[in-house]
Amino acid sequence: MKSRKGEGAVEISTFIVLMALFIILYIVLLPPGERDEILGETSSAASAGEVAVAEGSKVLLSESPGQVFAYSKNINTFNLEPVHLYLKDETTQTPLVKSLSVSRNLIKDNFKNVLFTIDNMDKVSSAKLFLVVAEGRNRLTIKLNDRIVYQGALTSEQLPIDLPKEYLQKNNKLTFSTDLPPMSEFYKSTYYLLQDIKLIKTETVEQTETARSFFVDSTAGTVRKATLGYIVNCNAQEPRGQLSIKLNNNLVSKDTIFCDFHGEIKLPLAIEKLSSEGRNRLVFSIDKGDYSLDMASVKIETGKSTYPSYTFDINSDDYNAIDGGSKKLFLKFKFRDSGRKKASVSVQESEFSFDTSASEYSKDISAMVDNGANYVKIVPREDFEIVNMKAVLENA
Repeated sequence: MKSRKGEGAVEISTFIVLMALFIILYIVLLPPGERDEILGETSSAASAGEVAVAEGSKVLLSESPGQVFAYSKNINTFNLEPVHLYLKDETTQTPLVKSLSVSRNLIKDNFKNVLFTIDNMDKVSSAKLFLVVAEGRNRLTIKLNDRIVYQGALTSEQLPIDLPKEYLQKNNKLTFSTDLPPMSEFYKSTYYLLQDIKLIKTETVEQTETARSFFVDSTAGTVRKATLGYIVNCNAQEPRGQLSIKLNNNLVSKDTIFCDFHGEIKLPLAIEKLSSEGRNRLVFSIDKGDYSLDMASVKIETGKSTYPSYTFDINSDDYNAIDGGSKKLFLKFKFRDSGRKKASVSVQESEFSFDTSASEYSKDISAMVDNGANYVKIVPREDFEIVNMKAVLENA
């Protein structure tokens, strides 16, 4: 006969097992967001309130529209991607050979050739050769494409060695050799042991012009006012350059950049220069220097209320991949969890609608977009909050 103590232990064990099964079942039946939060598996994107993006995907647009309303407003703000413009010299080091030795005697000339390539020769402003002399005896001769660039007893004081630009070409050959020993030591060898041979190259790198697009809804009535705002950050104090801004190929501003001014710059945009088709293009360019334009935006005040709209660009390579079917473009929304979300969305000349209570919504817009500038317009049918909206390019 079992004791009452043994029966009590069995009952407790059974209770614990049933309780564990109940907890597991409860967690499994929870909505994914709450389940991930309990398990500590919320992704960084989700915890930040952003649309999650698969690895290898490309984000073409990311906005946080916030609360949207079934009624519209007459002022729209278009946030532009940051602009980085520069024309500067950049020095890079390219390892050529870790170690080599050259020697010579009456019988054998043990010279060495080192080959290297320079792309964009027109961008190279100077080149030098750096190396470490581990051992050396007598004179070392260095030739670049069969022209002498150094000859003598090489020490650290002569380094780095200039490589004249007129001797350089796309495909280059460095030749290292030593002289014959003097007659008094004809039975010996001359030699050099060289290490860490590097090419030090200074090139002019540039991105002196870039464009940003924004869309003005042609159904919004007369545009009363348009303003461009931005903040300039100088990445280098000198040289001081000029910033030119054009709207649809019309000059808006051309002025010297003053790095001491850190406030927002506001420029009026001529209303008559806005495109009647709705798509507008701003071009920023400099003549020299290194600058970042941050917090850039265009504010449009119209004669009647409009709905939020956004622009993004698709380059030719991405568009060809979409057109060829190897990639798909999705417009993805992340909402606040509760309540009904209902809206019509225009992408270029196409339109689709959604009516959902889910926290996320995704639509394949591959067939709706064009090569170049594209716009998205949201017309809410209910009041709700869009935490994040992304246009994401994914593999098909």
